[in-house]
Amino acid sequence: MSRTSEFGEDILNKTREYIDKCVDEWFTQVKTEGKDSTTVDNKLKVRLPSIEGLAFYLCIARVTVYDWEKRYPEFAALVNQIRNIQADRLINNGLSGDYNSTIAKVILTKHGYVDKTETEHTISELSNEERKRLSKLLK
Repeated sequence: MSRTSEFGEDILNKTREYIDKCVDEWFTQVKTEGKDSTTVDNKLKVRLPSIEGLAFYLCIARVTVYDWEKRYPEFAALVNQIRNIQADRLINNGLSGDYNSTIAKVILTKHGYVDKTETEHTISELSNEERKRLSKLLK
């Protein structure tokens, strides 16, 4: 991938253009076609904006996106917009089932969402040996 060395208004315009193009599209796909009937599926062509997608669109390395994000506030705002759009669409379309919920869950971890289970242990659940060790620690 070539590296664009010059940051300028054209990069900001192309970034806005990339964001505008990242729109999911529904389409109909013929599943089976017969003499008397045809069955179709409605499919979703997902165009989720991403840092990687932006880097590809701009023909730059992903690290360049991160570098420019630190150096140029207007670019940083657009990159933040990409992250916000991505999180919003992952949540909403993951919940509706339009996106694969497992993939949505994995990507949402990059946005700080975690799937965790808290377990509370009581002393009655401990084995005799664990109770003895705990008792010694508490003395």
